Amino acid sequence: MADAELWKLGAQEAAAAIDGRLEFVGPLNSVVDASDTQTSDLIFSGIGTDTRHPLQGQLFIALKGEVHDAHAHLKAAIEGGALGLLVHRDLTNEERLFIAEKRSSPLAVIHCGDTLLALQKLAQHWRRQRRALVLGITGTNGKTSTKEFAAAILTSQFNTHWSKGSFNNHWGVPFTLLSLHDAHEVAIVEMGMNHLGELKRLSEIVEADVVVCTMVGRGHLEGVGSVEGVAQAKAEIYKYAPTNSTFIFNLDNEHTAKMMAEFVPLVPSGQPGRRSITFAERRNGNEAGDVSFSVDEATDQSLRISGSIRGVAGEAVVPVFGRHNVVNLMAASALALAAGMTPEKIWAALPRCQTAWGRNQWVDLQSGARALFDAYNANPESMQAALDNFATLTVGRRFAVLGEMRELGEATAELHREMAAKVAKGPWAGVYFVGPSAELVAAELRAQGFRNNIVVSNTYENFIAADLRGMLRPGDLVLLKGSRGVALEKFLADLHPTKPLSKH
Repeated sequence: MADAELWKLGAQEAAAAIDGRLEFVGPLNSVVDASDTQTSDLIFSGIGTDTRHPLQGQLFIALKGEVHDAHAHLKAAIEGGALGLLVHRDLTNEERLFIAEKRSSPLAVIHCGDTLLALQKLAQHWRRQRRALVLGITGTNGKTSTKEFAAAILTSQFNTHWSKGSFNNHWGVPFTLLSLHDAHEVAIVEMGMNHLGELKRLSEIVEADVVVCTMVGRGHLEGVGSVEGVAQAKAEIYKYAPTNSTFIFNLDNEHTAKMMAEFVPLVPSGQPGRRSITFAERRNGNEAGDVSFSVDEATDQSLRISGSIRGVAGEAVVPVFGRHNVVNLMAASALALAAGMTPEKIWAALPRCQTAWGRNQWVDLQSGARALFDAYNANPESMQAALDNFATLTVGRRFAVLGEMRELGEATAELHREMAAKVAKGPWAGVYFVGPSAELVAAELRAQGFRNNIVVSNTYENFIAADLRGMLRPGDLVLLKGSRGVALEKFLADLHPTKPLSKH
């Protein structure tokens, strides 16, 4: 999991951190004495959860998911060089014999009631021992882009650690924290949710010094029922933050603006209030909030922005596509302010920002057409932003390849009809849709008078991309947008890119 030179944790300390019971299982015919230096000073050089990866010197955490239980792979962990096991069931006699036969020195076994809970406790303990300022990010849209932009800005001044990909749930967040080491000055932790109470638990683990909710929209409706439910769930990042943490608020989103009114109330004169930072778009030359940007020019390759950061005027050309990213750039700049960067240094660092995998990545196709791959995730707001941004491009024919917007619960049909009605009024030479709402989308497109090519399927099939590939010519543009579970990268691969999709 981490460089052995940077990650060290004693078996005794690990057991105490999770309120676990520590025992040592020794080699065959040996007597293990816990007071012996060989066992009492046993030091792990990392944690591991997958026996397919090296485990030498590590603590193997036997996590149990909905499908797989890593307790079935304890022998493989031992053979892979694990120095300890974290388990929530007793070892079998067969496993104890296996340890005795395979080990030439004692193996630490830490017993707990629930290995996932133990992982979270261990992450919280590790975070408390590190000096890094911890920044927590959530939001219906923009949290991953904000994280990547903030990392790009902060690394210009600080040794910065941030979660890779979207490690933002009750498993991923602990791994992000456990990847911290003493040299890190700032850590950026992405925190997601799909039901009430999830951000409460993540907030308790992370204990963030700075928190922000980028915005609230119609995502994860399946778990919370309504956009008001989303707002209630997202507000947990503020409600359960430490009392001395800094709050950052988006003043342009009605739900996050209400959060500011709730969590940073006016205080009597002379009494200290919670430190807060705000951001909002600059409109008609009027700036609002500590960070306020406007988009002066948007091309397929960049945004030219201007505005102010804490009263310091500036401008920057940022190599990202999509006007909606101005919100994420403001949120990232606010995080940098909270971390102690000066406005001047933030302005200088903004051109370092770039989007992550699956988010507004341009890909050249062998046909001479170009594709914009924005298929890491999708909900009604992010789908509309993608369609609007793409519609501003005026060169070449435009094709829409859309995937199911997942986790919308009872609103699924209504929101897919709404999307299709908007698509029908757009500048599309053809529309392709993959997902369970396929026939509904096709019917709505036709009902709204869309007469160009429509190809839909409940699941991805090669013939769909083949149909589009046969139509493409140099100068054409293709938008791919859908939820991650639809895996539209398969569609993209069958459009024959000139090179594999890059990952940052």
